Amino acid sequence: TAPQRQALTALRSQNNGETLAAMLEATSLAVQPDLREALNALAFPFYYLCGERDSKFRALAQEVAATCHVIRNAGHNAHRENPAGVVDSLAQILRL
Repeated sequence: TAPQRQALTALRSQNNGETLAAMLEATSLAVQPDLREALNALAFPFYYLCGERDSKFRALAQEVAATCHVIRNAGHNAHRENPAGVVDSLAQILRL
């Protein structure tokens, strides 16, 4: 929603620009190794959580042998946009 976006913008405006730039360069998908093959070779189950409006990471979820939990009413920041949905998914995973 607009108020949520404004609150997040205000929160992020307090970030240090140089530190943020370094973090973005270090965590960019362009510089991370492609681990899809290794993930598909795992001998144990793993779980993948993504927001329903995060088309990029929902597509990546289809490429790995994981149980995918799609968080409703959320995009890339599912933990912020729908924390209860994330908690529900984790409870299902942990069978609480």
